[in-house]
Amino acid sequence: MSSDNPLGDAVLLLLEYRRNSRSDEERKLLAIASGAVAFLSNTGQIYRFEDFRKGMQPGSLRSFSFADVIQYLEKLRTQTQSVKDKETLRDASDALVFIESSSQHEGFEDYLGYWRSHTLPPVIAAFETHEQAEAWLERQPDPPYKAKVLIGDEYHVVFATREEREWPFIPIPLVAEFIEDRLEKGLPPVVASFDTREQAEVWLVTLSEPPRHAFITIGGKHHVAAYWKNVNHRAIYPFTLADDLARERQAGEERLSRGRKREKE
Repeated sequence: MSSDNPLGDAVLLLLEYRRNSRSDEERKLLAIASGAVAFLSNTGQIYRFEDFRKGMQPGSLRSFSFADVIQYLEKLRTQTQSVKDKETLRDASDALVFIESSSQHEGFEDYLGYWRSHTLPPVIAAFETHEQAEAWLERQPDPPYKAKVLIGDEYHVVFATREEREWPFIPIPLVAEFIEDRLEKGLPPVVASFDTREQAEVWLVTLSEPPRHAFITIGGKHHVAAYWKNVNHRAIYPFTLADDLARERQAGEERLSRGRKREKE
């Protein structure tokens, strides 16, 4: 792999262009472009994209669905003096061509829906156990590096590469951080209340088309119910996850402080 995440620079550059743009139309085009590179990155398609680009002949493939976006990116390429930015903008154009060539319009639109609704990040798979997740990973032609999956309803990042699979999955506290963010804005409105978790789970299962997330109470305590349509997975999380994360951070800070103190002694 050419870098830890070859599409990361494109995401950051496009977001910078978007912040500095004065035109609504330009911001719309940049949102599509940045969404495209983020989609490929967050769904673990970095290897597929790199292999696709190696086989591309200049001018051999064109995008019709994203022609206006690519035209605007080419305009930006001619305007910038930075060689690195020129290459990064080409990465974004090629990402759009790849999405169209691989018939991923539906998946891309679904990803943009998650992005726009400020909900929990999408995942590419969900498993009950680590054993199931590892067996699935072994069946992949290329590891979906940096994609997100659920293992036992907990977010993990696929950390396996073509060269290294010693630590295939790394847990990340995305649900707790999501709850933290919502609590900073005050308790969100509740759509349903239940006496027991079993009642809440039955409610969530019987919804034919659940929202991506919904806030509920169980026994008077706040929870978030989540749904990932592409993997048909539903889960309920208590708001106490945010408290657990705060305690873990505090414990980490205390360990760091003790370590620094010992170094000075």
